Amino acid sequence: TIVAQPSLLELNKRIVVIDHHRTSVDNISSAVMSYVEPYASSASEMVTELIQYMTERTHLRPLETDALFAGIALDTKNFMVKTGVRTFDAAAYLRRKGVDTTVVRQLFKTDIKTFAQRAKIIETSEVYKKFIAVAHCEIDSNDLQIVANAADELLNITDIEASFVLCLHKGTVHISARSLGGINVQLIMEALGGGGHMTVAGAQLPDITIEETKKRLYEAIDQYLESNQK
Repeated sequence: TIVAQPSLLELNKRIVVIDHHRTSVDNISSAVMSYVEPYASSASEMVTELIQYMTERTHLRPLETDALFAGIALDTKNFMVKTGVRTFDAAAYLRRKGVDTTVVRQLFKTDIKTFAQRAKIIETSEVYKKFIAVAHCEIDSNDLQIVANAADELLNITDIEASFVLCLHKGTVHISARSLGGINVQLIMEALGGGGHMTVAGAQLPDITIEETKKRLYEAIDQYLESNQK
């Protein structure tokens, strides 16, 4: 389990884990409650469900409803991937609680510079096995979100079922993997030492080049496809 501030875990004795990623070896074992549901669309969906059952008089502030709705929209690619009845039930509940979808849309906007950088990454893409897009880049800033955004964008290409973007940053190659659901990118990333969710996953490989990483990625994809007879 990866957390933004590991030091906070040491300051709290009562820890609750709510996650929609498959449990890994490095999970938080000291949690008083662990709610892990790999088939949920997002952790935000799971939190919203819990809030509904806690009490009928739960009061949510606009910031909270907008944040939860944004989390669902992000992980489902605006309700296009990995959605179910529970997903829309959670979204409907947040709408009744006053979520402002216009504000949520503003959260996903980007500036022209980032848009241009993303376009350059997409320009490097190549198609593997006729349905997998692979792109690469090098980036100086610490903002690696553009890599994830490029991976999302590649899924809009006709016939593409999964995408992988490799980015060299400070000697480490970061991989962002995305899928429409037919290919489990989590298993492919686990083969490279990473992990995540079946439609959203990633990995970090230190002291390696883009070309070497690409070779290892293709081997992992081939192994996955052979095992799953894609």
